[in-house]
Amino acid sequence: MAAAMLAFTACSEKKHETQIEVAQENEAGVLRIHKGKFAFCGASAAVPTGKTIVIQGVEYKEGCAICPVLDGPSISNLAMYGSGGTWGDFNVATAFQTPDGSDKTVWSLFWYFDTTTTIPQFNPANKQWEMMSPVNRAFTINMEDPATSESNMFAMPGVIFDTTETGIVLAKVYGPLNEAAVPLRIAVPVKNGQTSVTAAKQGFPYPVGTPIPTMTEKK
Repeated sequence: MAAAMLAFTACSEKKHETQIEVAQENEAGVLRIHKGKFAFCGASAAVPTGKTIVIQGVEYKEGCAICPVLDGPSISNLAMYGSGGTWGDFNVATAFQTPDGSDKTVWSLFWYFDTTTTIPQFNPANKQWEMMSPVNRAFTINMEDPATSESNMFAMPGVIFDTTETGIVLAKVYGPLNEAAVPLRIAVPVKNGQTSVTAAKQGFPYPVGTPIPTMTEKK
């Protein structure tokens, strides 16, 4: 029985590796340019909601990130869909502009920035939202500590809920904790020891980011 179970596990792991490799090879086909308002969560933290969310058929603990709303071109993922959690059912392919078709909601999408860019970020020093230059950093995932865990908010639904005195519009975005944003077509949990990239400040809980896999990386 033990030998049979070992053989079954080995086959299952090999199948999962193949699914990931195929998904990685076909990433570009689901990426689309989105024009209009979107949430930028790449420099945000997340907090657990106590609920679970299903991403592409896989269940994860849910997190909520407060993210600034920007306006302009961004990159979306047509393969993203989910259910459960705070929001409920969502599907980027069938509701491309906003999660519910209204101007009260936004998708959290990828946006390219460089060292000369300033965007709204939460400053923990004065506990205010202000314009700052985002800085990417790498860290090693250790899911025993929220500060070295992570959250994925790429192509996740958000609700606009506030505007600061300085005009910064904020949205609550809901997505999975400790799930990788890449590959795009299937949900893959992160693992301890992986290197992840985020623009969230050091010490922020569940920083929004993702490990960047390679085609030869073992899963």
